[in-house]
Amino acid sequence: MKGHPLEQFYRENVSRLKEQMRKQEKERSEQIRRQVREEQKAFYEKKLQESKEARRRELRLIQDELTRITEQAAGLKEQIDRALNEKEA
Repeated sequence: MKGHPLEQFYRENVSRLKEQMRKQEKERSEQIRRQVREEQKAFYEKKLQESKEARRRELRLIQDELTRITEQAAGLKEQIDRALNEKEA
């Protein structure tokens, strides 16, 4: 008779232990998934930031080039105006 209650006690504890181990494994898996998601998010945010910065640099270069061209065009217009004025005078 003594063996039976001990056997029952053992089975219950083994069941609890297995259940606890399943819960811990599930928690570990979820934690790993969260960590992977956070790392992916950080990676894509970094890539997005790098892309935005590259776009800003490119736009600055374009703006500088347009400014240079505009200034050059204004200088040429002044030369043409002077040449026309000299021709008329």
